[in-house]
Amino acid sequence: MTDTPQKNYPRPYLRRAEWRSLNGPWRFAFDPHVHGEQMGWHRSTPEKYGFHRAGNGKDLTINVPFPWESPLSGVAAPEYRGAGWYEREVTIPAEWEGQRAFLNFNAVDWSARVWVNGQIAAEHDNGYLPFSIDLSEYAQAGETVTVTLRAWDIAEATTLVGKQVPHWYTYSSGIWQSVWLEPRPASHITGVRISPDVANEQAAAQVDVNVAAAGSYRLRLSSPDNSFPAVESSHSLQPGSQTVGVTFAVPEPKLWSPETPHLYDVQAELTCTEPVERVPANGAGDRATTYFGMRTVSRGSWDGKGYEYILLNGEPVYLRGALDQAFHPDGLHAYPSDKIIQGDIQLAKELGLNLLRCHIKINDPRYYYWADKLGLLIFYDMPSPELDTPSMRRTFEAALRRAIARDFNSPSIIAWIIFNETWGLTRHHTADGQRWLAEMVALTRQLDPTRLVEDNSPCRYDHVETDINSWHFYINNYFEVRRHVQRVVDETFPGSAFNYVGGEYVQKAAPLMNSEYGGIAARSGDTDISWCFKYQTTELRRHAKICGYVYTELDDIEWEHNGFVNYDRSAKEFGYDAFVPGMSVADLNAADFVGLDAPPCQTLPPGSEFRAPLFVSHWGAPIGQAVVRWQVDFVDRYGQPSTARSGEIPVNPTCFDVTSLGDLSFALPGENGLATVALWLVDGDGNVRSRNYVNVEVSAGHSAAVERNDYGHALRFRPGDFVASSWDQPSVDPSCQKFSATGSGWVEYELSLPAGVNAAQIRGLELRFEAGARAGRAKIDWPAKIQGFNYPQTEAERKTLSDVVVSLNGVEIGRAHLPDDPADARGVLSHHNWIDPGSYGYLTDASANADALAAVKAGLVAGKLLRVRFTVPAESAGGLALYGEEAGHYPVAPTLLVMGG
Repeated sequence: MTDTPQKNYPRPYLRRAEWRSLNGPWRFAFDPHVHGEQMGWHRSTPEKYGFHRAGNGKDLTINVPFPWESPLSGVAAPEYRGAGWYEREVTIPAEWEGQRAFLNFNAVDWSARVWVNGQIAAEHDNGYLPFSIDLSEYAQAGETVTVTLRAWDIAEATTLVGKQVPHWYTYSSGIWQSVWLEPRPASHITGVRISPDVANEQAAAQVDVNVAAAGSYRLRLSSPDNSFPAVESSHSLQPGSQTVGVTFAVPEPKLWSPETPHLYDVQAELTCTEPVERVPANGAGDRATTYFGMRTVSRGSWDGKGYEYILLNGEPVYLRGALDQAFHPDGLHAYPSDKIIQGDIQLAKELGLNLLRCHIKINDPRYYYWADKLGLLIFYDMPSPELDTPSMRRTFEAALRRAIARDFNSPSIIAWIIFNETWGLTRHHTADGQRWLAEMVALTRQLDPTRLVEDNSPCRYDHVETDINSWHFYINNYFEVRRHVQRVVDETFPGSAFNYVGGEYVQKAAPLMNSEYGGIAARSGDTDISWCFKYQTTELRRHAKICGYVYTELDDIEWEHNGFVNYDRSAKEFGYDAFVPGMSVADLNAADFVGLDAPPCQTLPPGSEFRAPLFVSHWGAPIGQAVVRWQVDFVDRYGQPSTARSGEIPVNPTCFDVTSLGDLSFALPGENGLATVALWLVDGDGNVRSRNYVNVEVSAGHSAAVERNDYGHALRFRPGDFVASSWDQPSVDPSCQKFSATGSGWVEYELSLPAGVNAAQIRGLELRFEAGARAGRAKIDWPAKIQGFNYPQTEAERKTLSDVVVSLNGVEIGRAHLPDDPADARGVLSHHNWIDPGSYGYLTDASANADALAAVKAGLVAGKLLRVRFTVPAESAGGLALYGEEAGHYPVAPTLLVMGG
């Protein structure tokens, strides 16, 4: 168990110099019968009542701040629902004499009741937001208190459960964010909200204070690095909580953006000047530090277009985002460490993204801090309930107000997403339900006029009032995706009822964007995403009216396998660089984009014309005298590569728009094979801004089973046409283009020498084939819950190894090591022909040496048929997958090359 997890300051939006972490081991007990309070578990000597005893009679210790369902908690009880009790002793540092010690809980899910020395000290109902307890009435500096907390969480439907419901993911209950102690003077600062005013080079601060006694107070705001001049103001304040407004100048502001994430630190000081309170020795009163960014977020028209854009700092921004569920396999809702949070934000940027949509979760404050610091835009989803009742509405509105107040200063947050897919809006079909949602939009705009507001990120085309006209789709077919996106674009205009509930609620001019999409939906299984992500993103970038997207999702989560990376954040392989050197996911998520209006792969006859519209979407930095370079690479039916065509097209793309470059056309090679049309968008300085490609299966039908060539003959066979096998139930595609089986075994094929071939005159025998291992379900990341089609995407760190021995008529002619059972964009023919989509192997040659050739020839001269056997030995047992010319990566059938004869 980790001694002190989450060591970083838990509240970056209001930092104090002095604090003590209370993370780490706490005594713990489950309370399945909910009788802990009746049994007096909250009293200061709880042992006689059975506190911290589990059902098995053993004392429990939990590692705070990790949910009791999580592995990192040390308890790991994912099925338990109900009450959990925490307890530990807390010593107030003696050096805090003269100040009040506050006990802070960043988040406890859902309902928390806290006792100090057996006395009730606080009750709090919200699983995401913080609360504090003033310990001064229970103990003084140098003294020790016993803190007991009862958490109650059954994910009740009218609370903000998010995805903590039976049909989604593992729940996260109890303490799941940091607990810590901090000193404050009797009169102290409780919050600072700063609204940037870029146009006037100033900012307006609303400082929340809690004053112990009436008197005169001085408030000072300053910059630790002198980024702006300090400002002081005097205020006559009454006892209690109140807000003080201060405006300060920010000369020549440095604007915050993903490219330049400049932050201004602000030190706030509150000092009582009359009467003079007892203050710390330095006499500074209360001092806390926050930060903010100078930036604007709005929506508006641009360059005379008939639709609106999302504007960042007054200019259109193309949002290139991913859904972030913000779960982790070790901590669930809680991050194992601050380094993991930072890593997720950095990962998004490395993928080329400029946005994460933090999905139906009010996240740890340090998540937003790292987005602010590293430069990543955030869509902020409120967690959803399951049922619309008066109680839910009260709970939701209270949480909305507090969430906006807590995270108001984060410049990365550009939009509040109030609901997702009408979850919990069980009255959305009624006028009352629609009016209430519109009221929540109005309230959010009132609470925060500096950001955009979306009423409901919809999958049912049911907006009411919104600043962002977004929609969702999950379709895994290129032609259906193309039709769908075109329909959305065509039906988006002021006055259209499309994507709205209709009646009084119709489209105005809100910017159009996609806020969830993918080919692999939640329950589609563990399979490759590289294929659909590429063509779907290309489709979205074709349309100038669409100003952004949110791909589902950043990382896998439990049984949902559509992330850019795995659940543990280990890498997946996409395989794009096999077609365009250097290409990665970041090319498809780039601000500037090049693409063809064409299927990801199509079948065209040899020698026919390829023709497709070429376009550039330009949202990045000035591009200068740019060109689109293109090249047609070709792999023939023997697996031999060549470059068939190439060229370049000058382009001067319009900024914040899609520029058409006309059709790219050329004649395809005159034989069967696989063509790749590779694209590079190169700016005036020679830098590659974007890469992309499409494939073409060049085919006039199956290649000849027997083909005469310059060296002799090529004898081809389909993997499914075997004559014998030791595997009881191998998998054979209906088209016979793939054979696969797990474990060890063998499969055998029978061939005849072509008429006229003299076996005695054969000079060589070589077998060329595409093969891989076959893992079966061994590579599925979440075997506890398997759904849909499962052929996991290639992983960088997890491989299924196998070996195959090739023999002709019982004579071994070669061995090959098969590094994996991969599936990604390299499996283009499997995707195109829907044969275990994405799967592929490795092009392999087995050639008979002189002794083997002599032995095989002797049998052939004696009249034997050719029997080709592939054997996976018992010591390897990694399975076998054989691919035909219409499956895998290469347009190559298993081919025996007979030389001479």
